Amino acid sequence: MLVRSIVLLAVLAAATRAPAQVPPAPYPLPAAPLPTAPAQPLLPPLFYLRLDGPKGMTVTVYRGGERGQALATPAILGLRPGYSYRLAVADVPGFPGQIFFPSLEVRGTLLLSHKLRNADFPATLSFSEDDFARVQAGALVKKVIVLERPDRAIPVATKPEAPIEVPVAAPRDPLIESRDLGQPLLVMMLGQRQLSPDEMRAQAVSGTVLLPGDKVLGPPSRPPWVVWQWCPVYDPILGPEHPSNFVTIPDGGDSGLPAGFDRAGRLRGLDPSDTVAEYYDSQGRKRLAVSNRVGLCVPRFVVMRGEIVLAEQVARLAPGRTQVLTGQARLTSRQGLVEQGQSLRPEGLGQQRHLGGTELTYGTAVIGRLQGLEFRTGLQGTDVVNGVCQRPEHEGPELPLLIIKWPDKCGALVGDIVTFNLRFTNRAARPITDVVVSDSLAPRFEYVADSAKTDRVAVFTTQGNGVGSTLLRWEFSGALQPGESGLISFQVRVR
Repeated sequence: MLVRSIVLLAVLAAATRAPAQVPPAPYPLPAAPLPTAPAQPLLPPLFYLRLDGPKGMTVTVYRGGERGQALATPAILGLRPGYSYRLAVADVPGFPGQIFFPSLEVRGTLLLSHKLRNADFPATLSFSEDDFARVQAGALVKKVIVLERPDRAIPVATKPEAPIEVPVAAPRDPLIESRDLGQPLLVMMLGQRQLSPDEMRAQAVSGTVLLPGDKVLGPPSRPPWVVWQWCPVYDPILGPEHPSNFVTIPDGGDSGLPAGFDRAGRLRGLDPSDTVAEYYDSQGRKRLAVSNRVGLCVPRFVVMRGEIVLAEQVARLAPGRTQVLTGQARLTSRQGLVEQGQSLRPEGLGQQRHLGGTELTYGTAVIGRLQGLEFRTGLQGTDVVNGVCQRPEHEGPELPLLIIKWPDKCGALVGDIVTFNLRFTNRAARPITDVVVSDSLAPRFEYVADSAKTDRVAVFTTQGNGVGSTLLRWEFSGALQPGESGLISFQVRVR
């Protein structure tokens, strides 16, 4: 008992003892951060899909925990990226009583400015009777919706409800082939698998499908799981590629090789989407002015279609050698392969090369010829070959001619008509003469015939520009006095 009391007194003394002095830190310690609620992740914009097919076809959509809702086609759905979806397609002409179950994987969406809405630029997924017939024959139909890059655009006029469908021969994968055209956003696969309504409801995720007529879509009940197929290239200096490169058609300015004049005074380096003006200044020198560069938001979708069929392997066997022994009644037979074949081919092989530059050097050359006892020489003088065109003048106070370009809208759909305006002004103190304005249209623009107008007398001509579009050219004779302006307008149809 005495020992326990001594121990208890020692513990109480240690507890009431003054705390030890902690030496101050050589630098001020930061204050402990206050606990904050975890930041909620920002949900990406919806991807809007227009479903279409043969007349009378219906599509049933499941949104999780409820009965499916049948929609008549065409119908537009808002889908969250990063999820997979199952649809039930029925009432297909030519296939009575049959139901098909395509699967969708949404791998991306549009990223537009705050002035534009994704709902105004839906992609179209169209089912054809041939798709269903091929599925019945045992094939797996695969379609990939690709957001086409404007600089790699196919110069073919399309409609929003009828996008270009590019066939991909087996055994090539449409998803692999799509990277040459742009950015794949949706993958659709249609096969022979049949699903029950309970399975459809179990696979659906609430908060991921915006049906026609709905105004608000709640948060998803589960996080996304569909990952991006390709690793984006991140340049260590320039950074990641901006999303506007996939939805914006640049127009005007001077892209590619710089525009300029050759030794004969001819305009060179006028690439598609360039807009320049030639003129003579007050001293008779031929000069070049470049317009500003504008961008028109016109996303276009291309569908890559492929089929996957059941692989076949056939082996034919035949007797190789037969030996018969009569006495022992023995039969020996060896069978060998008559034919064996195997085909191997690479899954993906692509290479694009273009001429980066050409350099030619001309200098003094000595030519000698021996004729008898006489030696004759010929001296070729130095010549100048200019492989790079002279750069156009940059906008500044010393630039006599100013040319401004602008469209009548900042965004459009495939098939819409866009009006472009060009205003050129003489900002110098002296007149300039013989102004020639050239505008080479981008592949996605188709000139509307007889739509070009000017407020000054001009000679207007058109010709092909080598990329499936048109080069427009206005020649204004006479002088443009200081402070005077000219106005040009023309229309294009977006392909």
